[in-house]
Amino acid sequence: MKFTIHTLETAPVDSKSALVHAQETFGFIPNLEGIAAEAPALLRGSMALWDLFETTSFTKIEQQIIYLTVNYENSCDYCMAAHSGLAKAIGMSPENIDALRNGTPMTDAKLQALRHFTQQMVENRGWVEDREIEAFLTAGYSKQQVLEVILGIGIKVMHNYTNHIAKTPLDKQFKPNIWSRGI
Repeated sequence: MKFTIHTLETAPVDSKSALVHAQETFGFIPNLEGIAAEAPALLRGSMALWDLFETTSFTKIEQQIIYLTVNYENSCDYCMAAHSGLAKAIGMSPENIDALRNGTPMTDAKLQALRHFTQQMVENRGWVEDREIEAFLTAGYSKQQVLEVILGIGIKVMHNYTNHIAKTPLDKQFKPNIWSRGI
């Protein structure tokens, strides 16, 4: 199935302001947002949730760990490439980016706990054992952050599933970080 990658000129009227916001946020309109513009509510909702996730108690690096973990678990080639670039731009270490892209453990115990908890949430569709929550809290995170992980997962599920069904082509800006899980 072929989906249109909308521009400001071709997008439905109700998507135009969200596309302008995407352009202001990323410096261009990513193909993902161009495709999501077909469904104005999806585009506006994902952009609004993206903005809200930035107001959580997680650092920028922790936010990218959540995003990259969900992208990995959902095998989203597009989002892994995009977020690898975003992670580099905010100063995440190459070692951490590689670990997230390769599915190998991170060396920082607290960040690995965030990654592990996010993985467990995705793999178990939210049905995590109390021991998983306790381990996350023991690592230095809060009950608020348990719930904020859900917000990050929600955003990525919308993005990952859109990319899966639309087979979103990778933007030239993301091509240096091309990725495939190879499953």
